[in-house]
Amino acid sequence: MTPEEKNKLDELVMRAFTLAYELGTNLDDLHRQFRELRFNTKDRDLEAALINVEHAFFMVAQSINILKEQTRNALIPARKAQTREGK
Repeated sequence: MTPEEKNKLDELVMRAFTLAYELGTNLDDLHRQFRELRFNTKDRDLEAALINVEHAFFMVAQSINILKEQTRNALIPARKAQTREGK
């Protein structure tokens, strides 16, 4: 791995984690508002629709977690290259 590739990877990983953090924070807040609406409604059709929305929020949160995990995994080649260069 070239130093340029490592720098670019570091930059992209930082951007991905920043994005994931911001998305997660906004997602949590919006999810909480939908959940409050679901608990406060007496309309069964609306409640059912909001349960589906909550499920979609869960799926997005899982996707964000996968994004973070795979981004961490992208650092493995950089670590391996660093180890090889250190030998």
